[in-house]
Amino acid sequence: MKTLVRRTVYPFWQEESHNQVIWDERECEIEIDRGCQLEIEFWRITEVPCMQTRPRFLRPGSLVFDSQGLKFLLWVLFGGQIALAAQVAGPLTASGSPQYFKDANGTVLILNGSQTWNTLQDWGSNGGVQTLDFNAYVNFLTAHGHNFTLLWRTELPKFCGLPTTESSPPDLTVSPHPWLRTGPGKAADGGLKFDLTKFDQSFFDRLRGRAQALNSAGIFVGIYLFTGEWLNSFRCSSDGYPFTGANNINGIDDGYAGGLKGTRSITMTAPNAITAFQDAYVEKVIDSLNDLPNVLWIVSEEAPSNSIWWNAHQISHIRAYESGKAQQHPIGYAALIGSSDATLYNSNADWVAPEVKISPNKSCGNGNPACKVNINDSDHTYWGMWNETAQQNRNYAWENFMTGNQVLFMDPYVVYYPRENRNLCVSPTDAICSGPDTRWEDFRKNLGYILRYSRRVNLSNVTPCSSLCSTGYCLAQTPSVGAEYLIYAPSGGSFTMNLSAMSGSRTLAVEWFNPSTGATIVEKPIPSGSSSQSFTPPFSQDAVLYLVDTAGHAASGRH
Repeated sequence: MKTLVRRTVYPFWQEESHNQVIWDERECEIEIDRGCQLEIEFWRITEVPCMQTRPRFLRPGSLVFDSQGLKFLLWVLFGGQIALAAQVAGPLTASGSPQYFKDANGTVLILNGSQTWNTLQDWGSNGGVQTLDFNAYVNFLTAHGHNFTLLWRTELPKFCGLPTTESSPPDLTVSPHPWLRTGPGKAADGGLKFDLTKFDQSFFDRLRGRAQALNSAGIFVGIYLFTGEWLNSFRCSSDGYPFTGANNINGIDDGYAGGLKGTRSITMTAPNAITAFQDAYVEKVIDSLNDLPNVLWIVSEEAPSNSIWWNAHQISHIRAYESGKAQQHPIGYAALIGSSDATLYNSNADWVAPEVKISPNKSCGNGNPACKVNINDSDHTYWGMWNETAQQNRNYAWENFMTGNQVLFMDPYVVYYPRENRNLCVSPTDAICSGPDTRWEDFRKNLGYILRYSRRVNLSNVTPCSSLCSTGYCLAQTPSVGAEYLIYAPSGGSFTMNLSAMSGSRTLAVEWFNPSTGATIVEKPIPSGSSSQSFTPPFSQDAVLYLVDTAGHAASGRH
């Protein structure tokens, strides 16, 4: 069945020559097979347009494709789809800009995407687990244009009282775990006791397989080595925690005596018997994943404030162990409970996930490296976002991007969370659904939109320049030739821009983007040179404006 649709087709940039590829019409009516409404993304083809208009290259001596040329172009796009998607160029390293990583090709990039809790281990209530369709999750990330996620490891075989319901919060079972359950004897959760000297290879095989699947899809992944939050909030006498004496055969005991909190396995101030087993596990993870280019490490999240020594120990341990390996990957440090973000900035981590809702335009301290890449994770910074409007949610993501930062969405995905209507996902069984709640689609899409614009601007050169725009949210580079500006107006309405970097003899291309609909509107170019140029979005609610020298943005930058 065919249908007539109107579709905006977004340009993408060839990094080396900065040639722009567009379709003849910025917005065109096309007849397509239903289910074939598709689009191109920057150097990674997720889907290919079923177009009837001809593409062209905008450069001196433009080449307009004839029908054979168009067929060839589409063949290249289709034929290159798998190869391009598979090419994550890593590991990531520090770029010339303190805000961003660069890949192994020297391309500066941001990391944006969704994460959810049960992507590595399976969860379920009532004593069983529900298997996650991980391939469907990878496709979900790809469909939304995301390039970053996390693989969580929950340390408790059973965690107690996850506050997903207004009353009687469920206990959830989790599997698999890093160590074999050999016995003799039963652990507190009813399973066999752990032998901490024997790894369960199936856990590490799953970890590697899922990291590889993400790599093949062009998605970077942060590996959560531990989850301090669970030890801080969801313990119980029947949790089966491997480092509690009753649950292992190795004489290792964290001294847990009951209650929701039991954190002594991460609050030591010097190496001990527990850190020896933790270190061996971390080394096994590194051995399993070191060759993969898309990996980043993250020690833990929402651990207590008295875990600072332990976090620093693991950062140092990871760095030292990987130094003898073929590849070295960035190491992350997430917000602590009861400690300021300065702890993260003063650490030796490469990237941080802080507690502040809108991250600063630089995240620097006295550690090594001094400045960290800041990936603002809504899990720590925007708790309760489900109680705010879609526009307020978008404000959070775009404002972080415009201040030089990146965003991770704590997406409930298929974890049923009816309390306060956080996640009314499809057909829940034992606390796990068969499909995600569409309530979050707007926010998921906007993370992809942000990535798209990050690939349009020269991320090597642009910096947060709040003084240039009355909205306070602007990324810009301001040479006398090749200036560009990306502006966000959180509430829409009229605003002003200082465009005096280039003389009035030069012109700026004008493109509006509507984050609430995904629509793009291209207006006539305007002269540069004004120190207070007024703009009014041609639509209501929040707005994005992209201005760039009509001759192209300045290409040289910090590498």
